[in-house]
Amino acid sequence: MTEKLINYKSSRTGWLPLAGILSCLFLLGLAGCADLSTTEGQLRHDTNILLEQQLRDGEIASWTIPEEPGTERNLAVFLTCTEEKRLCRYYYTVLVVNGRPEKRVYGRSCRNYQNNWEEVSWVINDDPAMHRRIQQRYNELLAMGKGAPSADYTDMYRLPALLSKNLGRAESKYKLTLGRMIENASMDNRINPLLIHAVVNTESAYNPRARSPVGAIGLMQLMPATAGELRVDPHIPEENLDGGTRYLRQQLDRPGIKGSVPLALAAYNAGYGNVRKHGYKVPPFEETRNYVKKIMALYAGQ
Repeated sequence: MTEKLINYKSSRTGWLPLAGILSCLFLLGLAGCADLSTTEGQLRHDTNILLEQQLRDGEIASWTIPEEPGTERNLAVFLTCTEEKRLCRYYYTVLVVNGRPEKRVYGRSCRNYQNNWEEVSWVINDDPAMHRRIQQRYNELLAMGKGAPSADYTDMYRLPALLSKNLGRAESKYKLTLGRMIENASMDNRINPLLIHAVVNTESAYNPRARSPVGAIGLMQLMPATAGELRVDPHIPEENLDGGTRYLRQQLDRPGIKGSVPLALAAYNAGYGNVRKHGYKVPPFEETRNYVKKIMALYAGQ
């Protein structure tokens, strides 16, 4: 995942410009963070809206308000983890006044037992261990998704030479329009077709008859139980692709993953439970780590 700035629509301001590069560097370097100098009610309002938008780890929201000229507010999620069986998120805030950052502040919010986000607790914190933990988490996310395109659907993509060669060979051998099938499944499930090509190539080398020793079937190596839950016949190429692509979409949309391609791939391979168990990181399984690494390399065109 690369660092990403998003616009935030404040109820008082409308859409506003993205933060400048200097502010990003302050935030990403964990230097010069500050409390949001606003009323408690407005801070709670702004933060809760951002929580509802489900910012991902490493994602930054930036906004200003007319009442505070020269002041830019930033909010970023740097760590998603499980604490006492609840999903929690740690945040950093950056208040930049006339180009200069102020004191460092971080916050935490957890889902309560009704599965709603609690209000964020903001605290000025100088704990070096916490800063190292957050910086390490961000660096991991940055390294996992480095150079990769968005997971969102697009028709503007080009297959790397390896994928194009393997696709052409499989279409000729099996007399199937696999490229068109992948395009359709990707469009229906709002996923970048290049990502599905990378998964299919890694799972089966575009072989619709592939069968693993543990019983996974077809192009996207669906287990019979998973195919049953998705209500598809994994032996039919179109249904296999639709089911596998829909299943990957489900992983991308899960709490704690929310759009992270490496984590969604890890969940596809090892199960969402294992991703959650290991603090929303790629589980420490050699097979899963190699799987994610291989697909991300194809997806990033490396």
